[in-house]
Amino acid sequence: MHAHQAFLRRLLATAVLAGLAGSAVGRAAEPGPTLALDAALPASDAVVPAEIGLGDPLEPRGVVADSGAGSILGGGEPPPEVFEMPVSAEGFTIEDMPALRMPYEASSGSWFGSGEYYGSAEVLFMSRGRQYRRILGFDSALLALEPETFREILKRKQGLLTTDALPYNVSPGARITLGEYLGRDYLDRDRSLELTYYGGMSFYQQDAWNAVLNNSAQTFLVTPLSNATPGFTGAQQFLTTSNANFNSLELNYKIHRRLGRDQMVMVPNGDWTRHAERGWLPSLFFGTRLANYNEEFSFSGRAFDQPLSTFGGDYLIQTQNWLWGFNLGAELVSRNEFFYWGLRGRAAPAIAFDGTQQQLDARNTGYQAPGAFPPHSPFPTGTEVWKMAGEQIGPGFLGDLTIMAGWNLTPNSSLQLGYDFLWIAGVATATRQFNLNKIKQNQIDPGGQVFLQGFSFGYNGAW
Repeated sequence: MHAHQAFLRRLLATAVLAGLAGSAVGRAAEPGPTLALDAALPASDAVVPAEIGLGDPLEPRGVVADSGAGSILGGGEPPPEVFEMPVSAEGFTIEDMPALRMPYEASSGSWFGSGEYYGSAEVLFMSRGRQYRRILGFDSALLALEPETFREILKRKQGLLTTDALPYNVSPGARITLGEYLGRDYLDRDRSLELTYYGGMSFYQQDAWNAVLNNSAQTFLVTPLSNATPGFTGAQQFLTTSNANFNSLELNYKIHRRLGRDQMVMVPNGDWTRHAERGWLPSLFFGTRLANYNEEFSFSGRAFDQPLSTFGGDYLIQTQNWLWGFNLGAELVSRNEFFYWGLRGRAAPAIAFDGTQQQLDARNTGYQAPGAFPPHSPFPTGTEVWKMAGEQIGPGFLGDLTIMAGWNLTPNSSLQLGYDFLWIAGVATATRQFNLNKIKQNQIDPGGQVFLQGFSFGYNGAW
């Protein structure tokens, strides 16, 4: 409303000045009433064109409303009741009228991310899904149950030692991106080349399972993984440890749009201000991605009253997985001049190079625990020490999704918060490789998959 009032006041002042000039020429000596121009226009905003013949434009002149003593063209001393208005020292042009000055076209695309290079650094806190579920052991008291009841317990996997008995810890990680702007294409889209590291996550868990040890019932532990391997069946304690880590590196060519024309708003003083219009900015990127995912799982049996030289078993599985493939991704971001939010997703069908190593060191040189419940056949005896390895090439997959929101500190810097998902498939996970009885020499199962999720927080900048 104020902007429209200022515009109308200036337009009225221009019409009044033109009317005064014409009236003074046609009625030089005709008396008339004095016109109070200050009611229509402040003296600081009045400008009289030099082209209408008021003399030297460098010499201040007055506008005289005819009161019978003279005219606007006749010169002389103005009456004392008539005010003076400054005359522009330069030629009058339409740009001298602020209300008629038009806004220039502009795009906020040059505000955000201006520079030659850009980058981001984010800290992630990720949780890993539980591992492939396998039964590792149970208490010998279950052997005294009816066969149908015992089979039902094994089927439900309740009250047993399993590989997913405990969740993994939450692991910190990092995502770091460095990019270079390559310029714009004919559709006014930015093109860039960027390198991204995503990883650093290391997950760990540890578990233990004990037999019942008291005067009335001294049970022992049994593992269904092996009926003949010494150092496990007959143990009083089972121990497990598991760890996993992930790292990836990708190189992408990215095409992304900028914001369009800005909104130009006239403020009450007649000036124009520039504001970015909110817009949806799609991006597309493609390139290559290399990732490494490794796991390690150990399973041990112990008897509390026996030294390791008499009874004990240690079984270790290690897997290594390299995935290399074509990376395709997209972004959809809603941005304005203060904040942004959106989605970013990537998918990489890959070739998976999977490998595994297994080793066993187990012995029982005479331990039998004759008083254990229930009565049992002799525990397996002897010593076993062996190693085996396997490898396979097959299909794999990497995919991640980020839900993000950020606040612009400056046009070239912002803080960002996100929630991330990561899926890895077609890999050899450790808990799918159990071969304690060596049923298949050098076996490998590459059908594993891993799911991670968690929060991320970081900083984006351009220079």
